[in-house]
Amino acid sequence: MNAHSLTVNLEISTSVPEKSEVNNPLFNSPWMALAESLREGVMVISRHVKPIYMNQQAKEISQKLSIGDRHLTILPLEISEICYRLIRYGTNYQQTIVTECLTVEQQTIRIRASWVNLGAADANLPASENQQIVIFLENRNQILQEDLQFEQQKYQLTDREIEIWSLLRQEYSYQDIAEKLHISLNTVKTHVKNIYAKKRWHQLKDSYEE
Repeated sequence: MNAHSLTVNLEISTSVPEKSEVNNPLFNSPWMALAESLREGVMVISRHVKPIYMNQQAKEISQKLSIGDRHLTILPLEISEICYRLIRYGTNYQQTIVTECLTVEQQTIRIRASWVNLGAADANLPASENQQIVIFLENRNQILQEDLQFEQQKYQLTDREIEIWSLLRQEYSYQDIAEKLHISLNTVKTHVKNIYAKKRWHQLKDSYEE
């Protein structure tokens, strides 16, 4: 199965619900409009590990995770595994499971999964049967780049400053940054000092304007 056939499967599973799901209140609930506007991927997975809903971001991340997978299914392996972990713990398990994985493009994807009842309950079923698995998918690299672009514009950071700030956001030490960028440690410290000065100035300016 190639990447194109995976895309088709995802579209079928999310855009054309099974007959038993057509009248599911989940598909008419207000939260779905909100889910489509999030920059995180959102999935709703049934207790049988079948996708009920995915927003557009979840589809894109799922395709990234599935590239190079020799055992392609409707759900990427990493997501299926975290669903099966929740199922083994049982629907009374109240904790959120969090894990991270890498795509073939070396992008870090954070996966958070938990049981939830989204108000689509069937009164004829036991309470446990009305639980779904909600998955949140966060492309850490993409979100970081969006945040950096916003901060560069807001705080008027130079290209070098935003380069250093990006590495700081990724938890590089000052010494690591100096070695990576082939600059002195004192130069790194000077840039960091300027970054924080600009941020403080804008924060004070914003507080005066309130």
